[in-house]
Amino acid sequence: MMSRVKVTISIPDAVAEYLRSKPNASAVVAEAVEEYRAREMEDLLAKAYREDAAESERLHEEWSQVDAELTE
Repeated sequence: MMSRVKVTISIPDAVAEYLRSKPNASAVVAEAVEEYRAREMEDLLAKAYREDAAESERLHEEWSQVDAELTE
């Protein structure tokens, strides 16, 4: 079984009202946090992919110029 930790946070009234209406508010919060973490990871991976793609394009252009010089 996963250990549990009690956390105190401040949230907007509307969110608190929503959570009070749920029979298992902890599960709702845990799922929301996991989804948030997944979006953060997706954003991080997308950023890394864009950076890698840009670097690959830069290297392709650089080596294309070298290849062109060698074939002249």
